[in-house]
Amino acid sequence: MDWSRREFLCRGAVVVWCGTRTVVAQDKPANLLAIVGAWHVSEEAHPVYYYKDADRFVDLFSYHEKDSNDDGIPNVRLRHDERFLIVRSQGYPNHPTAVFPNTGNPNTIRVQDFEFRFPLVPKRAAEITRLPMGPIGMAINGVVFFNPFEQGGMNAVEGYSEVWLDSCCGHPEQRGVYHYHKYPSCVKSPFPDDGEQHSPVLGLAFDGFPIYGPYEGREQLARDLTATGEGPPALDVCNGHEDPVRGYHYHVTPNRFPYILGGYAGVPEISNGRGLRRAGTGVIQNNAEGQSRLPAVIARVVPGTARRGATHTVVFELDPSQVRRRPLPEGAPSWVQVGPWEAKNITREGNRVTCQISIPADASRGQLVDCHIEFGTGANPTVFKKNDAFRVIE
Repeated sequence: MDWSRREFLCRGAVVVWCGTRTVVAQDKPANLLAIVGAWHVSEEAHPVYYYKDADRFVDLFSYHEKDSNDDGIPNVRLRHDERFLIVRSQGYPNHPTAVFPNTGNPNTIRVQDFEFRFPLVPKRAAEITRLPMGPIGMAINGVVFFNPFEQGGMNAVEGYSEVWLDSCCGHPEQRGVYHYHKYPSCVKSPFPDDGEQHSPVLGLAFDGFPIYGPYEGREQLARDLTATGEGPPALDVCNGHEDPVRGYHYHVTPNRFPYILGGYAGVPEISNGRGLRRAGTGVIQNNAEGQSRLPAVIARVVPGTARRGATHTVVFELDPSQVRRRPLPEGAPSWVQVGPWEAKNITREGNRVTCQISIPADASRGQLVDCHIEFGTGANPTVFKKNDAFRVIE
């Protein structure tokens, strides 16, 4: 089934973001049954799965279950057996995306039918398992993570082989699988990831270990931890570390390779992908070379910073000399997106596009986000992108 129109996506996103309430409890709720490890399940007609994250029992998935493509099927459906949390996912984003296909990507987002098994009790392995191509884990909204490489084996995030990702850091491949190669800034956890405390869980790797957002603590990015001194240990080559509260876990590392995972520190469940059956050992290496070949049509975004909890006027300065193949379209863009936020009141005078962005009070602080603009409301719109163009400050 082809659900490439944004109307389905945005309508679903409103339902998911506004219609579901997630329970976070400091104490164990009375109706919870322990499964094994950090996982618990409620005694209800529709069971709710909770993950024990430090001192909290967290409902990770209810926020993302709602149908985001209007086909009557929840985004994610959960069950378990004695060894695995089993997640059936449509792999369909519940946040705004670019329109695909477009001039930066010829593929269409399609609904999938994934079934993944995540070990309930992850185990560290004697050797690091190399990441395969294709899915390597899953975000809590059911969209899959890929390793940092594009189909030819080069870095997809930076360098001359950089591919066109939308402002939510995703795109579809040839089979229509929408996926993330780097920190997905639009996956609302649904808990604040505002840089005031340790980040919440964003997803699970196929070895069962959780993947957290970028923060280790207040104003402390996990990527900047050092191996010496007091405090939490530095991230290892897999992008993970261990602490006495959460045990071993991974962190995403914005703007730093390997972005999500560098390898599996644990034992991955091989039923989750053919590539895992023949995966070798060792960590992946950054092979980014040269400068991006994507046209730098968005020359500047002004201002480059803005405060949370307010609406801001943002200006995109365009450089027509950077346009390739097609001339710069006339008129105002049909869509502007800054990180996870859709722009309103879009106008254009000459090579300046002006719009308004409303930033919620709990937005992630300090992280650079990408911006993209689209011209054309039909199939294959003309799209332009600028990475790391905007930062939210206090």
